[in-house]
Amino acid sequence: MGLIFAPCISSQFPPAPGTGPGLAETVEAIESAGVATRILYITAHPDDESAAVLTYLARGLHADVALLSITRGEGGQNALGPEQAPQLGLIRTQELLAATRGYGVKLYFTRAHDFGFSKTAEESERIWADQVMQDMVLVMRSFRPNIVINHWGGVHTGHGHHQASGILTPKAVALAADSSYQLDLFAAPKLAPADQAPWKASLILDLDRSDIPKGYVLPLDEVSPLWGKSWRDIGLDAFVNHHTQGIAGFLNSPFLRRPIALVPENGAQFSPAQLAEPITTLLPGCKAIADAQNSLGLAHQAVLRGDFSSATGQVASAASDFTNWTGKCGYAVTANPSQIQFLADVARTQKRIERALAMVAGIH
Repeated sequence: MGLIFAPCISSQFPPAPGTGPGLAETVEAIESAGVATRILYITAHPDDESAAVLTYLARGLHADVALLSITRGEGGQNALGPEQAPQLGLIRTQELLAATRGYGVKLYFTRAHDFGFSKTAEESERIWADQVMQDMVLVMRSFRPNIVINHWGGVHTGHGHHQASGILTPKAVALAADSSYQLDLFAAPKLAPADQAPWKASLILDLDRSDIPKGYVLPLDEVSPLWGKSWRDIGLDAFVNHHTQGIAGFLNSPFLRRPIALVPENGAQFSPAQLAEPITTLLPGCKAIADAQNSLGLAHQAVLRGDFSSATGQVASAASDFTNWTGKCGYAVTANPSQIQFLADVARTQKRIERALAMVAGIH
């Protein structure tokens, strides 16, 4: 008898955030379509990342967020079984993929090997060689982040991989913007011109995880109105996927519950609004893009009151505005490299709007 009723009981519980076709995912898709900011978060190993920060940025602010893990963690420990070296790297790759689905972020790796504990940053940089920089620049030029978060920025003690990650990140940001820095054919196979063109991130942020952090303290313990949990708890629900690292036994540790702040690496002024700028910042003054932003706002309201028919029409209107924006804004398309990047960014936003349309229309 229990087997008969089990499906009914389990169906009362929603899928993990971002993995289902429910109302919350639909609202998230609409809100994400209206945000232009892209954030790249860089760290050294799977399980280094702050699950709370990534979840807040992607699910709380709806920015387009990606995580770059320099290694796959094959040189670490395995609390789950006997697998080591490449086999462990495969397992930890899948664990991080599962975690990032919960955070709501994309995932990248470089070709760097995790060769176990490194005593110094110099040792790590020597063994990793130039291929690490090639891969980091490739990710920056293809993902084109407005903001880069350097997880290990300013860290000069402990694991050499961590130190090297913090040192290499600003160097990669600089080289990604340098037109004289060329990607080799192995690092950049068959890439579109926009994915190879130089790209300059506007801001590099470090994490401050001290007892009294300076900078902008993220509201990680605010409760999501969609999911009924704090951003930190949603993130930790996904972070527990790092099973080989024994994360489940540490979920309530003060280390994972501490406040975290974002601090500009160069001491520049930083406004929290930069973490989630609207799509109107793509081309200020363009009425078509402003109309699309307004339509997405109306669609959001319609979904919350259960009027999916109206919401579908509003998102479709936003998609139409983005399809025809060049004629409405008097924008002349040329072959200028900066325009190639800009048009690629517009195309990316259009895909996010189309995804929102598929969600709100119930097309799976």
